[in-house]
Amino acid sequence: MMTEPILPAPALVRAVSRASRGVVVMALAICVVTVAIAVAIGDSAAGWSALLGGGIGMVLSLVTVFTMGLAMRRLDLQIAFMMGDYLFKVIVMVIAVIVAKNLDSLDHRTLGITVILSIIAQAAIQMWILVSAKIPTIDPANSPQE
Repeated sequence: MMTEPILPAPALVRAVSRASRGVVVMALAICVVTVAIAVAIGDSAAGWSALLGGGIGMVLSLVTVFTMGLAMRRLDLQIAFMMGDYLFKVIVMVIAVIVAKNLDSLDHRTLGITVILSIIAQAAIQMWILVSAKIPTIDPANSPQE
């Protein structure tokens, strides 16, 4: 006996769409702001490090958009996709800081701060949008009947 997949509520789809746009915009904003601050306060190595960190943040925001899309298609695995997304971000952050620490041409503190700010801001945007939506994650009208 094959069951129909559980469909997300339309309001949840809209909230996830807003969250997807929000994490990308936030990552871009953090990239611009941290590069400006790093160039104003530090040297060119700090600026390049902030730009690299911002680029990593942008890639991680796109990974978040991808995993949120997967989670919407498979609500039964939603938590696995979201936890995998955060685990992936932590691994990328650690690798980026370790690699930058071994390169004299990059400021590993600036890169690390930029990536950490991006990850925290993305998580905050996701949480704020999804929590403030105050909607069920599953539409009872579209749930399979027993």
